[in-house]
Amino acid sequence: MVDAHPDSDPNSLLRQICLKRGISLDSLSAGLETLPDEALLANIKPVAERISRAMFDNEPTVIFGHDDPDGITSTYVMYQFFNACGYQRHNYFIPNRNLEPHGIQDSFVNFVREGGYKLVITVDNGISSYQGVEKLNQLGCEVVITDHHLIQPETLPNAHAILNPQLPGCQYPFKALAGVGVALMLARWLGRSLEHKVPLSSYFWTAVGSIADKVPMTGLNRIIIRHVIDHWDEMNDPSVDFLLRNHKRIESDMDVFNFMQYTSRLIANGRESNGQHTAMRFILQMGDAKAELFQSMEAQQKKWEGELNRVFSFLDSVTAGFSSHAFIYFDDEGVIPYPLLGTGATYVLGKLGIPAILLKQHNGGIVCEGRCGDGFNMVEAFAYCREHLKQFGGHVKAAGFTLEPDRYDAFLECYNHYLAVNLGSGPTPSQEEPDACLGLDQFTLDNWRGLEQLLPFGQQHQEPRILVRDTRLDELQKLFLFEHGSASLPLGQTGNALLHWRGPKLVKILSFDPAAAPA
Repeated sequence: MVDAHPDSDPNSLLRQICLKRGISLDSLSAGLETLPDEALLANIKPVAERISRAMFDNEPTVIFGHDDPDGITSTYVMYQFFNACGYQRHNYFIPNRNLEPHGIQDSFVNFVREGGYKLVITVDNGISSYQGVEKLNQLGCEVVITDHHLIQPETLPNAHAILNPQLPGCQYPFKALAGVGVALMLARWLGRSLEHKVPLSSYFWTAVGSIADKVPMTGLNRIIIRHVIDHWDEMNDPSVDFLLRNHKRIESDMDVFNFMQYTSRLIANGRESNGQHTAMRFILQMGDAKAELFQSMEAQQKKWEGELNRVFSFLDSVTAGFSSHAFIYFDDEGVIPYPLLGTGATYVLGKLGIPAILLKQHNGGIVCEGRCGDGFNMVEAFAYCREHLKQFGGHVKAAGFTLEPDRYDAFLECYNHYLAVNLGSGPTPSQEEPDACLGLDQFTLDNWRGLEQLLPFGQQHQEPRILVRDTRLDELQKLFLFEHGSASLPLGQTGNALLHWRGPKLVKILSFDPAAAPA
């Protein structure tokens, strides 16, 4: 929303951060015209040709999604694209991870059989569904896979075509797309061939799914999200309009980014049975029932946030005093709900800075979610132990698996062996340096607008850490409100404050280092 402005001050906040992070100022204005050619995506032509044939021949088609925000938005982007093109024989199916394992399961195969579908398009999943694809093939239903998870070449499904930037030999230069990012690139390619422009709303839902999936906020992902921010006044989407009526007024770039984060958290709620999902029904609903669906998601979100606080408190007690090179915890007491297993692993990673896996029994088997930082590959670690696992997959820094209970001890031995070979003897906490240093008189509107040009923040482009030297609590309080969770500052003491600048008059204090007393 904020127009780019010339920044000639070499000590401005924007220039300090860009210099520290090696960011070119010109790169901040990159638009959609700089996106790589979708033709570089391996198999995009056979994927698009099969989908186009289904549209022209009016074949019954079903989109098989995933029950997280990335999967919901991926499903919607494809579904709405078909709607806009006038194609009417498409449906969707969102599985429920609380009821069945990840990927194509028998409930979906039966859904396809009973519906007489001739084409399945997977979004945000499918790359590890070898057996599921075989069962669909036996029905005479062809499968097109669109996914972004890492490839296991020896178990690639026998699909009609696979669209995934992780495929060996794929020339697409940006690999770190979310599932919805892959769906958007496919829609853009189809849109050009069908002379149907992809609307801004599709970029909005792509931004929401990408933020939720914690893909790097760099390159293509940044360009997509900035496109939404910079063209916010042109947004035209009934669901966005509805959500805005229940949200604070949007007045700045940061407000737009916060709204996208809010939306990603909201649509994480709503798992149902029989291939339905409350968030998907909400987005598609045009009548009075939209308010009721919204209220249902809000109620589930409040319940989820309460559960999250309880789980975080529990993990605080479990990790208290922990010191090792990796964290492994089996939730045999059933404290952590399965849907929060990955969130819990992320929380432990943030606290301890070491690879973390959380496991629990679920639906007669054992499920695991693992998270790690730079220098470790979670998928590679699970692949090392593949002989003990039923299924595994994910990303370098976020992956999961299922295994039979009688294989747990063997897995544990194998995983610990991998850790011993690939990790040092203990954690090496890093003290991150600040991205910039400002005096209190430099927290100006120009510097705030410069900071907003760096949006979006996230993986590989974290929110900047700003150092304020020789300041006191009372001086900061004259300028700012402190966000909940800020570190406490001693009254009357001078020191260096490290903070996030969250709004023109809002900061979050990360730490305070008192100045040494004179000798």
